[in-house]
Amino acid sequence: METIAVYWEPKPKTYGFREVFDLSLMNIEIKPEEMSQWGLWLMELADFDIGFHLILAKYSTHQKLGLYILIEKFVVDSVLSHIDKRIDPESEKKIHLTSPVELISFQGPHFGDRYGIAYSAFKALDGKGVPVLITVCSGAAVYIVLPEKKLKDARPLLSEAFVVP
Repeated sequence: METIAVYWEPKPKTYGFREVFDLSLMNIEIKPEEMSQWGLWLMELADFDIGFHLILAKYSTHQKLGLYILIEKFVVDSVLSHIDKRIDPESEKKIHLTSPVELISFQGPHFGDRYGIAYSAFKALDGKGVPVLITVCSGAAVYIVLPEKKLKDARPLLSEAFVVP
């Protein structure tokens, strides 16, 4: 028989919020047979000193992968140019860009060991006029991507739901 301990707080503690503005969210639809080539193309971006704030892969419909990449708005043209040079002009290109967007992220003590962290964040924003574009929750952190000018609305709502230093 195994026993586990669960720690729960009505208002979880954080180490504070990290906020990033002037970002762009790329959504690329990739077929399984294209995954290795796309991986190489994205790795080449490091040669241009282009990094990502966040990357998320999500299974889509018809055996396709939705790849969401959060990058600085000022590098979008360079990234799209890099991709355009590598894609066969005859092939169907499935890239959707949402820009500008904003990111708020946070972590706290033992987030990975506690239940309800993501729920607390979603509950704080739900029905309050703050649309969430994507969310990534890891064992240690929560990342929320919002449309432009919505972070100012999200911050006080999340500050009510979490203890922020």
